[in-house]
Amino acid sequence: MTTRDMVLCAILGAIQFVAFTSLSFVMYLEVITLCTFVIAMSFSTKQAVIGSLIFTVVNMFIKGVNPWNAMYVLVYPSYSLIIGLNKERLAKRKIYPILLCGFFSFLTGQILQLPFLLFSKQVTVLYLILGLQVSIPQGIISGVEYALIGNKLVGFLEKLQRRY
Repeated sequence: MTTRDMVLCAILGAIQFVAFTSLSFVMYLEVITLCTFVIAMSFSTKQAVIGSLIFTVVNMFIKGVNPWNAMYVLVYPSYSLIIGLNKERLAKRKIYPILLCGFFSFLTGQILQLPFLLFSKQVTVLYLILGLQVSIPQGIISGVEYALIGNKLVGFLEKLQRRY
């Protein structure tokens, strides 16, 4: 990996961190999945995964180490890997990225409830069910976000990468 690639990965991680923290106070508006998706569609899989890993580690350092922040270390690099390995298939039909972005956003809300298993199975089931009222609108909004600006962002980042 070249120095240029390392700097690019750090920049991608910083972009994801800014996207995550800047709008995290707005209920249902979750742009980190959109940002992760767009970066994974625009850059190499390796760069996207390392950028997501940098984002999650920085997030954990700033917000503290706990089971919920540790879940981000599993979730977003995995999303980057899945998207990166399937970007050609996703680019074939415009509806695929929209649906997958919405699904990943929904899934994030559900996956982040799993650390409640440390306390009790019943508590986890309760949180998974109660979490649906947030995860479903969040997934729909993320799908709409991608439909409105996702392809434009991918095009912009690909142009930027060609110059890079």
